[in-house]
Amino acid sequence: MSTTTMEGPLQTPEVITIIPSSPAPSYRIETFTQSDLLKQPFLSELRDVINISYCDTAGTSFVKSGPRLTSDTQLADELEETGFTAIAFAENAIIGTASLKVWSPYSEAPPWKFPGHFEQFSADEIFAASSTVLDSLHDESQNALCEGGFELVAVAITPDPRYRRKGIGESLAKACENELKRRISLSGCTELSRSCMMLRTVRELRGAYWLKRGFRVVGEQYCPPLTWGYSKGFVLWAMEKEISV
Repeated sequence: MSTTTMEGPLQTPEVITIIPSSPAPSYRIETFTQSDLLKQPFLSELRDVINISYCDTAGTSFVKSGPRLTSDTQLADELEETGFTAIAFAENAIIGTASLKVWSPYSEAPPWKFPGHFEQFSADEIFAASSTVLDSLHDESQNALCEGGFELVAVAITPDPRYRRKGIGESLAKACENELKRRISLSGCTELSRSCMMLRTVRELRGAYWLKRGFRVVGEQYCPPLTWGYSKGFVLWAMEKEISV
């Protein structure tokens, strides 16, 4: 697979201030390049918000152990030079974040299957990594290509009830989308005039949320228990949303 890049240093976009119609406090969203992010004094706070958010399993029976980030600089390292991070601030405290980077499939991950492949198995079979589920991974005729473009990662909202269910996560994803469009426009690369924003999400935890926000499933992958610290096996969705510049 070819690697997609965007050349040249690009300016940081202006700050976006959002005042929700619901009774949530106002907040602003700022976007940081990888190099700018590494200069900020709030990296530890950002890491804490992401890790706390990732332990929230949406009231399901999943149990999550282990942090999403193990160091203050891990997120910046994952973004590489072309990635960027959008951060929502309220009264100078971080209340949410989302990042975008070039999509890069894991080299040792199980194959992607066509959407719906794992619907034939019960929840218990998936949770327990039954032999029928694992055997189905060897059927190469069901393999799907998820080549992607750019990937939305580390979407997190603080668990404070003042900021949950207020549309902040959607605003952060939109900020990433708009910044990507701006960069593509500035790059003048006609090959990127139509691209897609990808994301990976656990089907049972956040799948429905992203379906409602314009993403569609393009592949699914089986992850056995203890993957990413989850106590049960799960189906990982690869989702995409086409964007036009």
